[in-house]
Amino acid sequence: MCTGRELADQAGVSFDEIVDVSASPSWDLSVKDLERTAALVGGAIDQGAGAVVVTHGTDTLEEGAWVTELLLGTDRRASAGVVFTGAMRFFDSPEADGPVNLRQAVEVARGGGGLGLGVQVAFAGRVHAARWVRKIDAWSLDPFECGGRPSSAPPPPAVGPRFDHDVALVKVGPLSQSELPDSKGLVLEGTGLCHVPSRYHAAIEKRLSAGRPVVVASRAADPRRLQPDPEGALRAGDLTAEKAALALMAAMGTRGELDALREWWRDLMRAASVP
Repeated sequence: MCTGRELADQAGVSFDEIVDVSASPSWDLSVKDLERTAALVGGAIDQGAGAVVVTHGTDTLEEGAWVTELLLGTDRRASAGVVFTGAMRFFDSPEADGPVNLRQAVEVARGGGGLGLGVQVAFAGRVHAARWVRKIDAWSLDPFECGGRPSSAPPPPAVGPRFDHDVALVKVGPLSQSELPDSKGLVLEGTGLCHVPSRYHAAIEKRLSAGRPVVVASRAADPRRLQPDPEGALRAGDLTAEKAALALMAAMGTRGELDALREWWRDLMRAASVP
């Protein structure tokens, strides 16, 4: 591990302020850790920063960037460029890629092109939107992709100051268990066009009738046409199951009643509908 100052020196870039948030590997980070990073980004913008760069472990970089996007808000998006980046090779490697990625991130964040575009990920010469970026390769120096989508996404609807963490994410299919966890919110990662086995339908309908939200996502990439699943379940649309779960945490912390949460979710889906 290296400090932010060491990485900045190696990359030959300067910052008005460098904050070392955590030395933990990104696979050990919790949602609360990601919220803390997002809060620091928002605080820096509130104090006048026009560009914020976050270096983050690649394993959960997409979740970290998405949490920050959810919590950023429209005004902050308009006043600062926020860019996440990281590295696939160790800091002391003779061919470390971190310095190059950091220089790219600084250029994107300071270039003015990021204003109003939300959180972006700059990596290996490419720029991705936080909403759509996903790590697809554990070894490549260019491990992220965005499914051919633009490098920016419309802002998500406003959220409150906190997430509700009582959300379970469950992969369902031929190998899954029959019982669903008793969480307040539930995201099901189904197959194909968000298909969920029929053995879960009664349990899902019971949860919905009790006012507890259920979101159905797909393990397949880019499910563009969503088929009906249990009546009343929300659709993850363009979001991965992980990002849908984070969005549901944000929605539950913002909208207490299921009907209000549904409207928030519709706005989230409507904002970035992709043909």
